[in-house]
Amino acid sequence: YSKATPLAGIVFSALPALNIYANIGRGFETPTLIELAYRPGGATGLNFALQPATSLHKEIGFKGKLGSSARVNLALFEIDTSNEIVVNSAVGGRTDYKNAPTTRRRGAELSVESYLGAGFEAYLAYTWLDAEFTQRFTTNSTNCTSTTAATVTVPSGNKLPGVPGYSLFGELVWRHAASGFHAGAEVRASVKVYVNDLNCAAADPYTIGNLRAGFEQRGKKWRLAEFVRIDNITDRRYVGSVIIADGNN
Repeated sequence: YSKATPLAGIVFSALPALNIYANIGRGFETPTLIELAYRPGGATGLNFALQPATSLHKEIGFKGKLGSSARVNLALFEIDTSNEIVVNSAVGGRTDYKNAPTTRRRGAELSVESYLGAGFEAYLAYTWLDAEFTQRFTTNSTNCTSTTAATVTVPSGNKLPGVPGYSLFGELVWRHAASGFHAGAEVRASVKVYVNDLNCAAADPYTIGNLRAGFEQRGKKWRLAEFVRIDNITDRRYVGSVIIADGNN
């Protein structure tokens, strides 16, 4: 596979503490060996009919400082993809893939970090992502009411599986510079995640909290750190990862 992937960008320094930027570029994703391994319909040999996905990426944003103690980053982006590689069927441990005509990802990413004084620091990152199929296509998939594969139509507007519509991460940290001690609390949240192209099954949304603390010692050419952390402090049961288009629903 071969493809030219040009990229162009521009940065404008609107203020000494504010940069505005814009980027546009082409993307190119070749099939993996796993995606090429099986042909649709049970035929032997590699799936050479599977084509690479090509995409056009557009992004605008700004990076700025608020005073001397805070930084803000904001990015707005859109990605239009042709020949998106998707699961065609997953039966008996055999998964084959095909190309969906077109997809679109639109989103925004915001991050804010600030020193609050008295040793406290805060960080917040939020991502909103609308990822959808923009043309309908057929796939030989299970239909969520049966584990028997059949030809089904994925309509335009369905969400891409495995992609949360939004995710959030935040933390508050306190540091004692003299002793090298630090302690922090984190929160992580995600909306529901569809697990197939038909959008008839999804992993539930969740919010979890984490705690951490530690010490750090530094020398001229060395650094030593000790830490302890507790993830998911409320012991919540949640789905942290999914298998797309699993044959067992």
